[in-house]
Amino acid sequence: MKIAFVFAGQGSQYIGMGKENLANTAFKEVFDRCNKDNELAHVCFEDIDRLNATRDAQWAIYSISMASANMLVQEGIQPSGCIGLSLGEYSAYGFAKAYSIEDGVMLTKKRGALMQDTIEKTKSGMAAILALSSDKIEEACKSASNIGVVSVANYNAPDQIVITGEENALEQAMQNCMDLGARRAIKLAVSGAFHSSLLIPAQAELEKALNEVSWSKPTIPVYTNFTGSVADNIVNSLKEQLVSPVLFQKGIEKMIVDGFDTFIEIGPKTTCSSFIKKIALANNTTVTICNVDDMKSFEKTKEIILGGNHE
Repeated sequence: MKIAFVFAGQGSQYIGMGKENLANTAFKEVFDRCNKDNELAHVCFEDIDRLNATRDAQWAIYSISMASANMLVQEGIQPSGCIGLSLGEYSAYGFAKAYSIEDGVMLTKKRGALMQDTIEKTKSGMAAILALSSDKIEEACKSASNIGVVSVANYNAPDQIVITGEENALEQAMQNCMDLGARRAIKLAVSGAFHSSLLIPAQAELEKALNEVSWSKPTIPVYTNFTGSVADNIVNSLKEQLVSPVLFQKGIEKMIVDGFDTFIEIGPKTTCSSFIKKIALANNTTVTICNVDDMKSFEKTKEIILGGNHE
């Protein structure tokens, strides 16, 4: 069994996430380190507007993910590598001890604020395209790019790709995708065009924040969204990730090739798990997939991993 930890991205948050896990000492230990002035508890348990805003969603998900991962570690469950979905990459580096838990909070607060402040200046959005090949989706975006900025944001799974861009160009690209045979084109409830060139104005400030961190060599490999492989230059990779497509599918495929056969999603919900299931199926590979969100899923994961059972 070669275990990978997979960290959840933005959009997975929900009010009350992590609350019942506070009964677990390992969870509470990390939660308390992130909960300065009770702000984390307020955002996660009481303030749905702040939790759904990019500015606060990112550091809140990071904090809950780090605390949840600590529960597994205290049970002796250790991964041989990790990956995250967009924001989740910061949790992956935090878990791999590339920086302190507190530096991770600072970085994800800064990233969330920069993304929200930058994207609010545009009329833009994102859309999920279902059941259409990547080359046809790229063609659809290219055809619409004479109207405005539009491109692929996330290569999540074989039949789930997300596009991103300015409002009019995005809507044209969605229509192009439907004309080319997509099953559905669904506008996502996000504040703007993440992972697009529209975020280039935020890159310099993000790079500045990344360079303020005291970095250490990750204790385990972290597979990046920027290339799908382990990064040589982490700061540059994270800076480019902000404006580049998320190559989550490529990263999972590389991990499978590298021998990972057990994937534990950490953080709210199971979005990444559904992607991994589809990726493994498309690659004719059998993998074990479990998750840690609440105490029920934590106990089930312990049983699967420590009991040696597979789903």
